[in-house]
Amino acid sequence: MFEMWNNVAAKLEVQQTQVQSQQPHTSSGSIKGEPLKHNHFPKYLGVTLDRTLCYKKHLANTAGKLRTRNNIIQKLCGTTWGATAPTLRTSALALVYSCAEYCAPVWINSHHTRLIDVQLNHTMRLITGAVKTTPTQWLPVLSGIAPPQLRRTDALLREYNKITANNKLPIHRAIPPLQINRLKSRQPPIRDAEGLKTNNFDSLSQWRSQWEGFAEHHSRCAFIGAALLPGSELPRKEWVKLNRVRTGHGRCADSLYKWGYVQSPLCDCGAPRQTINHITSECELRAFQGSREDFFTATPLALMWLKELDINL
Repeated sequence: MFEMWNNVAAKLEVQQTQVQSQQPHTSSGSIKGEPLKHNHFPKYLGVTLDRTLCYKKHLANTAGKLRTRNNIIQKLCGTTWGATAPTLRTSALALVYSCAEYCAPVWINSHHTRLIDVQLNHTMRLITGAVKTTPTQWLPVLSGIAPPQLRRTDALLREYNKITANNKLPIHRAIPPLQINRLKSRQPPIRDAEGLKTNNFDSLSQWRSQWEGFAEHHSRCAFIGAALLPGSELPRKEWVKLNRVRTGHGRCADSLYKWGYVQSPLCDCGAPRQTINHITSECELRAFQGSREDFFTATPLALMWLKELDINL
């Protein structure tokens, strides 16, 4: 009997120790007799901080918000009644990008910014109608929105210029030479901002350079910048078709076969593979009579061909 009680007492002591170890740590300080709880992820001005300043939790929470807002944008993207591309672009900038870029100069160097970029790529796919296999270099050009990293870099430089231009701001008294001495980050953004200002960083020129490097091997589409490509005022269904022809990625038989939706990649004209390029330039039943540049400039001939195309790309 005594051995049984000893075993029960030992088990209760172990359980009590485990419960105490799982309780949140408290600091030695107190306010009005209430002990201060230790918070591993304090929030300051809407930004969730962490011990290493990697902002993983903050960016994960933001990505969840973007996912919800993308669902709202998706409701405007009906195949037959969907909003036009300019309406979707304006809605995305106001609803999604405003949340995605909040305090971006603070966490711009985090290794977890990909959590944000994944959701913004999805936003641009909703605007343009591009499929997931479309290279991401296409998405900013088609949607007329600069790549996420360039937009964040531009925001960092604007913030730095605003701070350095006004010596009366309190930040100059809190951090005299604008050198961070507490909450040290491995990659302080202020150091990058100084380099950007010295090198006269221009986001549009950087974007143009990135696109020309990609287009040299993949496309002959002319760079436009922060504006939608021609044809953006078309109905949703035709705008989506036009962009899928431009990128060469769409719901053709070859892609549907790779995705497991059809049994064969054959074209009904007898060709072994029905790709976008085959449909526009080689198919005996549907080949376009103009040039590929007609799709990038949205000529009346190209738009008429898309309207009469019997395949829902």
